Amino acid sequence: MAISGILVHCLKDDLVVVEQQVTAMSELTTYGIHEDAYVVAVVESPSDTIEKVVKKIGNMDGVLTVYTTYLTIEDEIDDDGKLTTNLSATQHMKMEPRQDD
Repeated sequence: MAISGILVHCLKDDLVVVEQQVTAMSELTTYGIHEDAYVVAVVESPSDTIEKVVKKIGNMDGVLTVYTTYLTIEDEIDDDGKLTTNLSATQHMKMEPRQDD
């Protein structure tokens, strides 16, 4: 599970509408508007989908950009107790034992 604090920077005229759209997303908890320019929110989503959630917010009308203020990723364990991860970096890396000469 990934948990990320975000600031959604918006055009002032679109701020209320963007806050309503962000609040309606099940993966987010909103904490109001900051400095008449930012929607403050926390995203809680599986690590393999958090990037999609942030991109969805970034594509909303009136959103200028989405800033990540922090990111925490907890280990994900399947029903058999095995560690799983869906982070894109680990999907592209092949871990092999080190060979000392």
